[in-house]
Amino acid sequence: MKYQLQPETAVLDSNGLTVSAGWTVVYNVDAKGEFLQATYQYLPVGVGLPANAYLDAPKSVKDNQAIIHNGQQWTYPKDLRGTMIYSTETGAETTMQEVGEIPAGYTTSKPNSEFDSWDGEKWVLDTEKQHQHNVDIATSQKKQLLSEATSQISYLQDAVDSQIATEQEIQLLAEWKKYRALVNRIDAQQAPNIDWPSKPSL
Repeated sequence: MKYQLQPETAVLDSNGLTVSAGWTVVYNVDAKGEFLQATYQYLPVGVGLPANAYLDAPKSVKDNQAIIHNGQQWTYPKDLRGTMIYSTETGAETTMQEVGEIPAGYTTSKPNSEFDSWDGEKWVLDTEKQHQHNVDIATSQKKQLLSEATSQISYLQDAVDSQIATEQEIQLLAEWKKYRALVNRIDAQQAPNIDWPSKPSL
């Protein structure tokens, strides 16, 4: 033939070595076997394909699939990378980083609150967990209010004991003592349905 209008196509034998030099389309993958791109490659006689490259073409896939070569053939696992998933144990949010199914112990379903628990199929409100959270907050608030009241009472009591208290301080002492007694009566287990007493006006 006087003119070669098409580039020579490489021919490889059963051992994967080139017996006729030329160009061929190769399908490149990364170190994990994931498809990167198709490129034209010139293969001299006696050489094989470059590393991480294959002659057989993968098929087209949907956006939620990956193209992976396992060393023997192309596979098409789910690709949910970038999807937000939630621990069924703690509800903690994380992002899918690897190709494949959602790991055991995770779901794509987002909990509705920090008090939700996974029942095996869906998130349900854990009322006991929610109540304990409210109790813990009320207990901490009660402790803080009692500490503040005790500090005020200590100062005012010193003024009274030293016989230097003003009428206003004497009245305030009585109000703070009443306030501390009311706070002491608060049952944190009733949280969040607690009617906190008003602080005396300083």
